[in-house]
Amino acid sequence: MLAFYAVVLLIVATIVANTVYPYFPLIPKAFYQIFAGAILSLVPMYHHFVLEPEMFMLIIIAPLMFYDGKNANARELRKNMGSIISMAIVLAVLTVVGMGYLSHAVIVGIPLALAFALAAIVTPTDAVAVSSITSNMAVPERVMGMLERESLFNDASGLVAFNLALTAFTTGQFSLGDGIKHFFVVFLGGLLIGVVLGLVSVIIRVFLVQSGKDSSSVIIPYDLIMPFLIYLAAEHLELSGILAVVAAGLIYSASSNQLRLSSTQLQLVSRSTWDFFTSILNGFVFVLLGVSLPTVWVNIQRDGTKSLPSFLLLAVILYLVMLALRYLWIRFDWAMIRSGKKDRSRNALIGALSGVHGTITLAMAFSLPLTLHGAAFPFRNTLIFVAAIVIILSLLVPTIVLPFILPKKTTVVDPDTVIQERKALVAYAAERLAQENPDNTAAAQSVIETLSSQATDIRPDRKKVRALINQAAQVEVKTVQSLADNHVISNGFANRYVRILVMKSQMSSHNPFVNLSLWFRFISHRITFMFSHNWRRVKHVARKQQRENYLKIEADIYTNVINFLTEISTVDNQTEVNAVRNYYNARHSRFVANKSTDQQNELFIQAFQYEYTYIQQRRTAGAIPSELADELYQQVSTDQMLYTQEFAGAD
Repeated sequence: MLAFYAVVLLIVATIVANTVYPYFPLIPKAFYQIFAGAILSLVPMYHHFVLEPEMFMLIIIAPLMFYDGKNANARELRKNMGSIISMAIVLAVLTVVGMGYLSHAVIVGIPLALAFALAAIVTPTDAVAVSSITSNMAVPERVMGMLERESLFNDASGLVAFNLALTAFTTGQFSLGDGIKHFFVVFLGGLLIGVVLGLVSVIIRVFLVQSGKDSSSVIIPYDLIMPFLIYLAAEHLELSGILAVVAAGLIYSASSNQLRLSSTQLQLVSRSTWDFFTSILNGFVFVLLGVSLPTVWVNIQRDGTKSLPSFLLLAVILYLVMLALRYLWIRFDWAMIRSGKKDRSRNALIGALSGVHGTITLAMAFSLPLTLHGAAFPFRNTLIFVAAIVIILSLLVPTIVLPFILPKKTTVVDPDTVIQERKALVAYAAERLAQENPDNTAAAQSVIETLSSQATDIRPDRKKVRALINQAAQVEVKTVQSLADNHVISNGFANRYVRILVMKSQMSSHNPFVNLSLWFRFISHRITFMFSHNWRRVKHVARKQQRENYLKIEADIYTNVINFLTEISTVDNQTEVNAVRNYYNARHSRFVANKSTDQQNELFIQAFQYEYTYIQQRRTAGAIPSELADELYQQVSTDQMLYTQEFAGAD
C-alpha cells in the first residue's frame, strides 16, 4: 500500500504543479514540479526516499523516448544525419572525455573512472525541458530542430559512456580499444534490435486493425506496452534499451500511413492517451528531483560539509565549460545546421543556452549503484548533487537570458479571435437550426446544447445567469396566463404552477422582491380576466381537459422559453444563455422522451453544414483572414469526426 500511496502523491504533486503553471507562465513548469517535489519530501514516507534506477529507466524513460521517436520526422532525420552524428556522437564523446578530466582535476579525490561517469551523466540534453522554457519564445527553426534531433540520440551516447565508466570503476580494468568496440556494439545493436522489433510491432498492429480488432481497448494497451517490451528485450541482450525504443518509435513514425488506416476515433483516443501519459511522466521526473534533493543534501552534510563549496564550484565549472564547448561547436558550423553567416553567432548562443539537462541526466544519476562490495557506493551522493545543480543551472540560466535574445512567439491566429469567431459560428448554426426546425424543437435544442458546449470553456457569470432565469420565468408566467385565458388549463392549476415557480426562483436568487413581482403580475392578470369573462362557465371544461393537455402545456412553455433564449442570444452572452438553455433542456427531457436518434443525427449534420457556411461566407467577404478560416475549418472538422464516430459507436 505504501508504494500505491507514494505513486498517488507523485501524481497529485505533478497535477498541482501543472495547475499552478498557467497562472505564472514566466517561470518554467519544471521549477514548479521541482518545488512540488520538495514540498512532498516533507511527507514521512519520502524522508529517506531512494529511487530504484532500473525501474526509473523502464517505467519513465523508455515510454518517453519511444514517444519522442514516434513523433520525430523520419525524413528530416535522414536529411540531417550528419548533424545528428556530429552533435549526438562526436560532441557527446568529446564532452564526456573533456569533462571527465576536468572533474578529476577540480576534485582530486574523485577517481578518474567516476569523473568520467559524472561527465557522462551531465552530457545528454533534454528537448522537452527546452520546450518548457521557450514555450512563449520564437526559437529559430534550425536550432530547435537540431536540439530535438540531438536529444533523441545523445541520451544513448551518454548512457553507453556511463556504463563503460562504471564498469571500469567496479572492475578496475579498462581498454580503450575494447571500450570503443563495446560502444559501437551497444549503440548499433540497440538501433538494430529496435528497428526489428518496431517492424514486428507495426506489422502486428496493422494485422489487428485489418482483422477488425481495432477497438481502443485492444490497440491502446498494445501501443502502451510496446516500449516496455522492446526496452526489456534490448537490455536482456546487453544492448542499448534507450536506442531500441527510439528506433522503434521512428519505425512507427515512418509507418504513419499504414497506422492511419485505423478509425478516426481510435487515432484521437490514442493521441490523447499518449499526450496525457507522457505529460505525467515528464512531470514525474522533476517532481522526483525535488523529492530526492533534500535526502541528497542531508547525506552530503552527513559526509562532511567542508567539501560542499568544491562540489558547487565543480557544478558551475562543468556547466560553463559545456556551454562554451557547445557555442564553439555550433559557431564554427561543426553542428552542420547550415546557418547563414549573419545568424551563426546568434544561433550558436541560443543553441548553447538551450542545451538543457533533465530527464536522462537525472535518470543516470540515480542509476548509480547503492552499494559496492557490501559497502556504500563511494561519491554517490556527490555525483547526484553535482548533476542536480547542473540540471538547475541549465534550466535557470536560459530562463533568465533567452528572453533578452529571443522575441516573443507570435501566433498567426490570435487565440481570443478564434474563440470569438467560434462563438459566432455556433450562434449562427444554432439560430439557423432553430429557424429551420420549428416542429422539432427538443431535438434541435439538444443538438444546439452539445455544439454550444464546444464553443468555449469559460464559466458563465452567475449574476447574468440569474437575470436570464428571471426573464425566462416571466416567459413561463406569460405562457401560463395565455393557456389559462384560452381555457387549456384551470385557474387553480395555473395558480399552483406560478406559486411553485416563484418558490424555485427565490431559492436561486438573492433578491426575493424581483421574483415576487412575478406573482403579483399573475394575480392582477387573473383578477382582470375573471371580471371580463364568464369564468365559472369555463371552469368545469378546463378541469376536464387539464390532464389531456398537460404535455401540451410543457411543450408550449419549453418552446416559448427556448425561442426567447434564441432571440436574445449574442456572442457576448452565449455562455450564460447556454447555461439556462441546458437547464430547460434537462427539465423538458423528463417529460418528453427523445424517440428519434436518427433525426438528431441529421440535425447534427445540418448544424455542421451551417458552421461551414458561416466560415465560407466570412472568408469570402474578407471579414476573417485565411489562416483564421483554416483554423475554424479544422476545429469544426474535428468536432464532426468525433460526433460521427460517437453515433457510429452508438448504432
